[in-house]
Amino acid sequence: MSVRRITFSTTRSAAYWLILFIALWLLLAGNAGWYLGLPSAIAATLVALRLQLAPLPIRPLALPQFITRFLLAAISGGWDVARRALHPRLPIAPDWVDYPVRSNHRQVRLLLSSLVGLLPGTLAIGIEEDRLRLHVLDVGSDWQRQVAALESSLCRLFGDSEP
Repeated sequence: MSVRRITFSTTRSAAYWLILFIALWLLLAGNAGWYLGLPSAIAATLVALRLQLAPLPIRPLALPQFITRFLLAAISGGWDVARRALHPRLPIAPDWVDYPVRSNHRQVRLLLSSLVGLLPGTLAIGIEEDRLRLHVLDVGSDWQRQVAALESSLCRLFGDSEP
């Protein structure tokens, strides 16, 4: 068994991942259950270091705008689905659609496919080449503009040139 040398880069990566996983726990668990959250954050950090995952190149100045857009999208998405479910005639026109992903940035594409489900009436099922395959509750809604705005916000967050 070889002993790995601890470098500044490794320490910085460890701090980055630990802070990220603790922040995620805070966000998801609301400052509760630290008996489970702290060991989970430490284990996830060790896995990230073992896999030699590089810290994500996030632009801190773009983070507040992204968080605001993320929270508004989540609230709007929940409200829209609840409204449609409670409406007497259930106003939906579901369909499978393709969104042309313009960014080539790996993290942007991955997070876009993960977060698009928070937008009103949308759910991603995967990315094929440069197309994000979506199921939308109302094909006549403005889903294209909303997905494009989320993609642009992610591009700013990761310092990618905006599509």
